This record gives sequence, C-alpha cells and structure tokens, in this order.
Amino acid sequence: MAQDQLVKQFLDNRDTILGFIFALTRDYAVAEEIFQDVAIVILEEARRETAVVNYLAWSREIARRRVAEYYRKRGRRHAIEQTSDALTDVIGQAFGENEAVREDHQLRMQYLLECVQRLQGRSRELIEGFYNQRKSIRDLAAALAWQENSVKVALSRTRKVLADCINSRQRKQETT
Repeated sequence: MAQDQLVKQFLDNRDTILGFIFALTRDYAVAEEIFQDVAIVILEEARRETAVVNYLAWSREIARRRVAEYYRKRGRRHAIEQTSDALTDVIGQAFGENEAVREDHQLRMQYLLECVQRLQGRSRELIEGFYNQRKSIRDLAAALAWQENSVKVALSRTRKVLADCINSRQRKQETT
C-alpha cells in the first residue's frame, strides 16, 4: 500500500479506529489520547511505506497494543484486567464482522454523492437546502414561493430519484 494510500485509509477510517479504542477503554478522553498515539504510529509506517494487506485489522492491532501500553505505563492493572484478551478478541471480532457493512455503507454514500451531483435545477436546490443548509420545509417554500405541500412532494420525488440512482449504481457494481 503506497504512502498516500495508507494515509487516506487512516483518514477514511478515523471513526472506526477511534470507536474500537473507545470500546476497549470505555473512556472518551483516554480513547482520544490513545488515538493520537495510533495516528503517529500509522503515519510513521506510512513514511516507511509499510505494506498492509488488511488495513482495518492492521490498525486495530496497533490500537489494541497502544491501549495495553497506555494502561501498563500508568500502572492501571485493574483497567488492563477489565480489558482482558478475551474481551479484546470479542470486540475485535465484532468490528471485523461489521467491516463489510461499513464498506457497503461507504460505497452507498459515494453513490449518493455522485447522484446528488447529477441533480439539476429545483431538485438539487431542494436537496441542498433541506439537507446541507438544514432549512425547514416552511423556509424552502418561502424561498421558492411554493406551497409547503409542493416542497414535500418535490422532496419525496427527488429522494426517489436518488434512491433509484443509488440502486442502479449498486446493481451495475455487482455485475462487474
């Protein structure tokens, strides 16, 4: 995996890695601190152009070791005992089993962004206003000089267009 790709994987999987660390520590401040250590290790490995086959498994192992090191350095035997190898294995397995779901979700989000980019005119304006700008139906109706029900219908139709677009891209991906 090239250096840039390893850094991209790190950025793309930030929440997953932090979530894994939090699951092990059950303390958000500690998880953030350990996450910073994990980030340094991963970036150092990227500079060395370390070859990585399964990024998430590799990064979870780095995180697991950093959690153990964190508690060892602080002499918190109790915390280490609570985060037993068995528990760590179960948490790691759960995260591993959900990788396919997470990857599918990321792919669907990519398709959604591509489909939104293809929208034009009022449809795009409605989606941007409602979801990105968090405008209410009432505010959108006022801005467009439409009835609120017309905005609801137009949003519903646009969502259907987006769903069809996403499903079409997924089917196309599955056949290739």
